[in-house]
This record gives sequence, structure tokens and C-alpha cells, in this order.
Amino acid sequence: MKKIAFIFLSILLVSCSDDADDNVIQNTNRELTILKVDFLTNTFEGGNSFTFNDVAMSSSLPLEETYVPPSDFGNYTLKYTPTNEVIFNGPLSWLGGSYDLPLEYTADEFEITSLNPTINFNDIEYFLPTADIIAEEGYTSFDYTSVWDAIKRLQVTNDCLNNNGKIGFVLYTPGLGLFQPENAYWLVILYQ
Repeated sequence: MKKIAFIFLSILLVSCSDDADDNVIQNTNRELTILKVDFLTNTFEGGNSFTFNDVAMSSSLPLEETYVPPSDFGNYTLKYTPTNEVIFNGPLSWLGGSYDLPLEYTADEFEITSLNPTINFNDIEYFLPTADIIAEEGYTSFDYTSVWDAIKRLQVTNDCLNNNGKIGFVLYTPGLGLFQPENAYWLVILYQ
């Protein structure tokens, strides 16, 4: 009789724990924010925001970059792979050029916090398709700390960190062959 009661109690406990697991709701809504930071001054200029529904979180940034090197003209594109939506599409010109990313929000539209988070730069994903070319022109190291300092006090940045989000740095320069640092900028990608 004790064996039957024990088996019945075990089945009841197992079925209760399964019910509890069934009630766990996974958040499948994703937010992706692109923040623009000037290359020379490390000034935060604003950003764009995207929302994607019914997408599971990934272990890395779900972005596909396409770099078409310019013979005269080329292109650099970032595509959000779960939906195939292009989130950045910038032209590249040989021997100089400019492209000012249209921004949905200006810098003063972003909420600021008093928090001062730090990050491990080894945990960041880097997209630097043109880095080798501009390295030939003398730009061999990048000041990631100053880029981070420009955006670390934003509420959206802290929300991303608090939700175990992913962060990426993109160096975009519209002109190659004659690097014009005044036309280059960083894109910081926050994904949660």
C-alpha cells in the first residue's frame, strides 16, 4: 500500500512540475537599437529603433553583413537575419565620400540615467569590414572606450545590459582609398 501511495504521489509531483513549466512564458519580442557616434569626437548623435515580434533570443547578434568593396562605388549593408530586414545600408566610394545616416531620434530625445555601467570589450561583437583598408592609411587602433562612454548613460543602453542583451560595434566610413575620418562614424548596436 505504501508503494502505491508513493507511486501516486510521485506521479502527482511530476505532473505538477510539468504544469509549472508549461506556464512559463518566453518573451519573443526583440528590440534592436542603432546608436550613432561620431568617429572623431565620439559624440553621440542619435539613433534608430526597430521592434521585431515572435523572434527567439539568439546567442549572438543575428546580423548578416554584406560588404561590396568599391572599385568606384560599393556598399555596406547590415541585415537582421530572422526577418531579412535591412537595418543599415550605406554607400561606399573610392577616394572619398560621405553618407549621413538618417536618424529617427536625435541625441536629446534619449533618456539619460545616472548609472555608469562597464562592459567587457571581449564580449562585444565587432563589424569592421573596412578596418584593413583604413589601417593602411594610418588608423590602426580604435578607441572603443570613448565610444562606450558616449552611450553608456543612456537608458536604452542600461535596459539592454539589464536584459542580458547583445552589443555590437560597427565602424562605417563612406569613403575608402582616401579615408576621411570626419565622414566616418560608429554604430553601436543594442539587441535585447
